[in-house]
Amino acid sequence: MGPDVLLYSTEFLIKEPHRKHVVTMHQDLAYWGLGEIDGILTTWLALTPATPKSGCMEFVKGSHKSPIIPHEDSFDELNLLSRGQEIKVNVAEEDKSSGALATGEMSLHHGLMIHGSGANTSDDRRIGVVMRFLSPHVKKPNNAPDYGVAMRGNCDMGNFTLCHVPKGLFHPEDLLLYQDI
Repeated sequence: MGPDVLLYSTEFLIKEPHRKHVVTMHQDLAYWGLGEIDGILTTWLALTPATPKSGCMEFVKGSHKSPIIPHEDSFDELNLLSRGQEIKVNVAEEDKSSGALATGEMSLHHGLMIHGSGANTSDDRRIGVVMRFLSPHVKKPNNAPDYGVAMRGNCDMGNFTLCHVPKGLFHPEDLLLYQDI
């Protein structure tokens, strides 16, 4: 990543118990609009156990070395991805590796890594926090506007609008920035 690190996004990924919702096999960079870059890292922090039964992530070994593979959008209501993004290649079960995590453990993966997760057939809610970090040297195609939070080093390269600590609870300036984002 280098000495300069920008937080690009954060979200909670929750799978309720005994639900059929899945995350189909995909590459994150296919839909972030950043192209095939190396300066990006996804972290997945388990707030509850992520087991094969609760729908932990599965990875395709070595797939981070592949280019972006064509994807298709299904908009399937059981797919937790926003558009139901899925690679147009069938992945054999023997090519998948389990990314099981205990509470407090974290996995790291490149934006080209093919990954996904199955349904939560357990009795417990599976909760994870995903954080995406990138180099502020990355430029979006066509200089499209985007946002991030400076985490380390010099992040003011002009490629991202830097978001700062909120001025207060529901402060008008913070709400305007939220609307822009």
